[in-house]
Amino acid sequence: MEVTAFAIREQRFDDWERKLTGRWSIEDMRADDRYRNGWLSFDCLAWDDARQTLFAGLTLISTDIFWAFDPATESFTSLGFPDIADQYDAKLHRSIERDSDGTYLIATALLHDMDQQFKAPGGKLVRYDPETRTYELLGRPVPRQYIQSICLDRTRRVVYGFTYPAECMFAYDLARGTSRILAYLGNARLIAQSHNAVVDPQGRVWGTWGENRAYEYEIGPKPIRFFCYDPATDTFEWFDFGPPKTWPGDTGAIDHMLVGTDGLIYIGTVAGGLSCLNPLTHELKSFGKPYPGTRLAGLVQARDGALYGAGNAGLDAAGRGTSRLFRFDPATGGTTDLGPIFDPQRDDGAGRVHMLVEGEPGVFYAGENDNHYRSSYLWRCRVTE
Repeated sequence: MEVTAFAIREQRFDDWERKLTGRWSIEDMRADDRYRNGWLSFDCLAWDDARQTLFAGLTLISTDIFWAFDPATESFTSLGFPDIADQYDAKLHRSIERDSDGTYLIATALLHDMDQQFKAPGGKLVRYDPETRTYELLGRPVPRQYIQSICLDRTRRVVYGFTYPAECMFAYDLARGTSRILAYLGNARLIAQSHNAVVDPQGRVWGTWGENRAYEYEIGPKPIRFFCYDPATDTFEWFDFGPPKTWPGDTGAIDHMLVGTDGLIYIGTVAGGLSCLNPLTHELKSFGKPYPGTRLAGLVQARDGALYGAGNAGLDAAGRGTSRLFRFDPATGGTTDLGPIFDPQRDDGAGRVHMLVEGEPGVFYAGENDNHYRSSYLWRCRVTE
């Protein structure tokens, strides 16, 4: 595998543990130019095959959070998001969806604390047109709440979104320009929503909810469970099970879901487990833990039909990332380790992979996030075997 890392910023940090951890607020970070402009993460990616362009959503305190990467020139271009941003629009978390007309729907997430909730107006839902390079603000679907992820039902013309810190699920009707809260998913004990939700072939939305054990001091054995929302009947089905656990203390939190070409929902968990759910029969099948680390947030089905995955494997003693790329064959259940996501020219590797997409055939782009020692990189992995 051939790996190359690309950087928008080149900023090193040597004071995260010494000064920042447990001490700094977002205002402290905003006042420090290194962190305001250099603490950068690639949180979500979308490949545009017609334009041969990769769109990237970032975490960046300066609000310059939407960029394009041109593989032909190996260069980045800012898409000018600060023109419509306010200071609270610091992140595109899992919120890029390509619409049928080639435009993109994006939504903003937060970094600020609760003491700013009456100043911060709420996450924006925005349409971006790559042809005209213009933005249209569709609205703030849930006032004062910010948007962790969206998924798009192109047939019904509905954007489903999931908010934080209050874990609401909302539906935004693109034709009417109206939004409504469908449900509350969380509790006060843990983040219950899945990292992203999916729309199955029947048009139903799948995600997770968190049990509420207000009468106990501990969470139960199944704290995170699946739900299915059917827009045809405007009803929820709340299941009493979630993804398989990899160890007894695993909460079952979901890091990535995708609907495969076989109609099954493939799931990577925060604990590094891989499984699939049949949305028609509700049968759940575990494939164990194919990845050495945790945070199986990078998961994509490629053109060859296989699933490719990566996540957070941490850092070695020299501070270099140790994430690896693997291939999983849904037909056989077999896993192949494709090697480290490591650029020998930089003598560095990916520490935390937050999203993975296939660009050109056999070429995968891994978005790194939350590196505490440098600006995060975009990693290109060209599979040669």
